[in-house]
Amino acid sequence: MQQSFKVFTVIGILFTMILGSLSHFFYGWSGDFFLVGLFSPVNESVWEHLKLLFFPALLFMLTERRLLSYRCPDLFCKNLAGLYAGLAAMPALFYGYTLFTKKNYLWADITVFILSVLTTYLLAYALRKTKLSDSLCRILYAVLYLLLAVFTAVSVFFMIK
Repeated sequence: MQQSFKVFTVIGILFTMILGSLSHFFYGWSGDFFLVGLFSPVNESVWEHLKLLFFPALLFMLTERRLLSYRCPDLFCKNLAGLYAGLAAMPALFYGYTLFTKKNYLWADITVFILSVLTTYLLAYALRKTKLSDSLCRILYAVLYLLLAVFTAVSVFFMIK
């Protein structure tokens, strides 16, 4: 059982890094189509870049839940805890390093994304042996998505002005 979780953790990390990196360009490739902007960044803000982690990780975690929830009934909640930690790490790391450098660097931004993905999956993996509640986690996933959608709408609104 632990071997399955290890394999899924590694696959999840790779999946999220690849799809997250590609999704950086989806909005532009779509011709700035608003619905695509709900799932991928519409500008270069850190808040919009949280989507690079959130949606690929959510897609993978829902798939993982479907395949492995019989082995770990509260898997969804454990993944949520990891996702929240990764999403918190991204702006903390970005604003942390730019506080000292006074500008951002592409290599550092990519490193921040990678560290956030690793935080997400490695914390979720570490929580596999603990017991967490699942019902509250479903609500928290919905709230998190709603916040990302609202922030996107606000970003698009201010881009139009």
